[in-house]
Amino acid sequence: MKRFYHILALACAALLLTACPGPIEPDGPDGPVPPDESWRNAASKEKLSGITYQLNVYSFADSDGDGWGDIKGITQHLDYLDSLGATALWLSPIHEAMSYHGYNVNDYTTVSSKLGTEADLKDLIAKAKNKNIGIYLDFVLNHSGSDNKWFKAAAADPSSPYRNYYLFSDTPSGYNNGGMGTWYPITGADAGYKGRVHFKVDMNAKTVTVTQSTAAPQSPNTQNPKCWLWYGSVSQHVGLYTTGTNLYEITLDIDTDWGFLVCTSTNWADGTKWGGTGKGVTFGVPFQMNNTTAANITFGGDASYYFASFDKSMPDLNYGPAATASVSPAFKDLADAADKWIKMGVAGLRLDAVIWIYQNNTADNVTFLKQWYDRCNTTWKANGGQGDFYMVGEAWMDKVEQMAPYYEGLPSNFNFYYWWTLKDRINKGKGDDFAKTVIYFQDQFKKYNPGYIDAIKLTNHDEDRAAHDLGRDVAKEKLAGAVLLTSPGKPYIYQGEELGYWGNKGGGDEFVRSPIKWTRSGSVPSTALNGKVDNAMLSESISVEAQEQDKASILRVYRNFAQARNAWKALAKGQITEVKSPNSAVALWTMSYEGQTVLVAHNFGSGSAAFAVTGYKTDKMIVSNGMADGSSGILSLGAYASAVFLQ
Repeated sequence: MKRFYHILALACAALLLTACPGPIEPDGPDGPVPPDESWRNAASKEKLSGITYQLNVYSFADSDGDGWGDIKGITQHLDYLDSLGATALWLSPIHEAMSYHGYNVNDYTTVSSKLGTEADLKDLIAKAKNKNIGIYLDFVLNHSGSDNKWFKAAAADPSSPYRNYYLFSDTPSGYNNGGMGTWYPITGADAGYKGRVHFKVDMNAKTVTVTQSTAAPQSPNTQNPKCWLWYGSVSQHVGLYTTGTNLYEITLDIDTDWGFLVCTSTNWADGTKWGGTGKGVTFGVPFQMNNTTAANITFGGDASYYFASFDKSMPDLNYGPAATASVSPAFKDLADAADKWIKMGVAGLRLDAVIWIYQNNTADNVTFLKQWYDRCNTTWKANGGQGDFYMVGEAWMDKVEQMAPYYEGLPSNFNFYYWWTLKDRINKGKGDDFAKTVIYFQDQFKKYNPGYIDAIKLTNHDEDRAAHDLGRDVAKEKLAGAVLLTSPGKPYIYQGEELGYWGNKGGGDEFVRSPIKWTRSGSVPSTALNGKVDNAMLSESISVEAQEQDKASILRVYRNFAQARNAWKALAKGQITEVKSPNSAVALWTMSYEGQTVLVAHNFGSGSAAFAVTGYKTDKMIVSNGMADGSSGILSLGAYASAVFLQ
C-alpha cells in the first residue's frame, strides 16, 4: 500500500508538471520562505554573493550620444547592475589604446578620452562603492601596443632605456616555445625616429654614422651639394655639407616614419641610392651602406625584429628572468601604473593572457604572477584596503590540470572548464555527474592554494555566446543562468548574457560584444564596433525595458537567483556536496555554510522529472525557475527547471 501511494504521488506530480501553465512561485506550504539577510553586515548591508558583472565600456551605455559607450554610462546604470546582485564590475581596458577593445595599450596611466576622464572613473568608483560594488580594471601585462611610447622609442633607438622592455633580435628563432607568436620586422612606423641627429657620410668607406646631437640644427646645403639625404613621412631631399674628401655631414631635426636613404644624385632613378639590407643604425656606430639592395636604413639597430604573441600591434613585454622579474624596468613601470589605480580606489585587476607572459612556461608565469600580486596587494593594504586585493587571471588552457598551478601565483583564475562542462551536459540532457565534476575542478585548485577563489562563468568577450552554444533555446539559457548562480565560487555574468544575447565570432569578435539595448526604441552605442552589430537580435523584445516588464524573461531569472544568492549565505559562500541523483537528467547538490544548508536541483533534460529525495526536505522553496514543486514530498521539475530548497 505504501508503494501504491508513492506511485500515486509521482503520477500526480507528473500531472501537475504537464498541466501547470507557468512557473510555480517559490512558496512552501506555509507561504513564501522569507529571505535570510541576518548574515549580512547590518551596518553596510554588504552583498557577499561574489557576483561580478563583466562589461565592455565601449558598448555598455552611452551617456552623451556619440555612439561610444563610456564610464558615465556605467554610473547612470548602477541601479540595474545592483539589481543583478553585482558585488563588482569588471571593466574592459579603459586606457588609451590603438583599438576599440583596448588590449593594445598606449599608456597605462591614462583613461581613454573616448571613454571619459579620470574624474569620471573616480565618480564611478565612489558611487559604486555606495552600493557595495567594487571596480575591477582589465590590465594587460603580456604586451603593450606598438604605438606605446615605450615601444616606439625602443624600436627607433637600440640605446633607448626602453629597449629591454621588449624582445628584439637580429636572428629571431626559438622564443615561441608555446607554439604561438611571430617575430615581426621593424618596418613602417616602427622604424622611424623623431629628434635631432648628426649625419656623417663617408663615401670612401661607404658608411653613414648617425649620432644624437644637441648642436644647433643646420639648414640644408643648397650650394651644389654632392650628397643628399632622403627621409620623412613626406620625403625630403636634403643636401649635406662637404667636410673632407668624400665626407659629407649635417645636423638636422628629423621626423621620419620609415628611416632614410643616402643619395649621390637628385635623380631618384639613376641607381645612386645608398641604403642597407633591412637593418637599422646604432647611434654612434658606422653603418655599412650598399647600393645594390639599398633597403631603407631604419633606426632599429642590430635588433631588427620584435616578438609578439598575438598581433604585430601587440609587442610582447620583457621582464627578464622570471625569478627577478620584479626588478625589471618594465615591471616597475607597470606596477607604478597599477599603483595609481589602486590608490584611486580600484578594488581588483583582471589580468589578460597570463600564460603567454613567459610563453606558456607555467613555472615562470606563476613565479612572475606571485611577484605581481604581492606588489599590488602591498599597495592595496598600504592604501587602507580591507582584506586582500582581488586579482583574477585569464589562464586559458585546454585542461583544468594544466591551469590549476596558476593558483600558486594568483588567488583567482577563470574556470573555463566549468562552462565547457555545463554546456555539454545541458545539450546532452545529462545532469547527474555535474556536481561531481565541479568538485573535481575544486580539488585540483585546492592542491595549489587552499584559499582559491574559483571564478566561474558562462562565456566572455572572446567566446561564442552562451545562447549560441545552447542553440538559442531560451529555456536552456535560463537554466544555464540558474546553475551559474547556485554553484560554488565567484560567478561572472557577461554583458547581455542576462538578456539572452546570442552571437558568434564567425563574422568578427564584435558580434559577441554587442551593445546593451536599454529601451524598446532607443539607439545603442555601436560606433566602436564599426557597424558589426546584429540589429535583428537587438529587437524591442530583448531590451532591458521589455524584459523588466516580462515576468517570464531571462532577466527576471537572473535577478531572482542573484537576489537569492545575496540573501542566503549557503548559496553565496557554501561548500558543495554532491547528492546522488536517481534521474540521469537531474543535477543535485547541497551548499552548506555556517550552519545553513540548501538543496539545489536542476533538470538538464527536455522532459519532466519527479522523484523522492531521501533524507532531504523539499517543502521550503527559496527560489525557482520553470515548473518546480516539492511540497508533496516528491521533487518535481519540469523541462530545464531549477529549484533551491532550505534544509
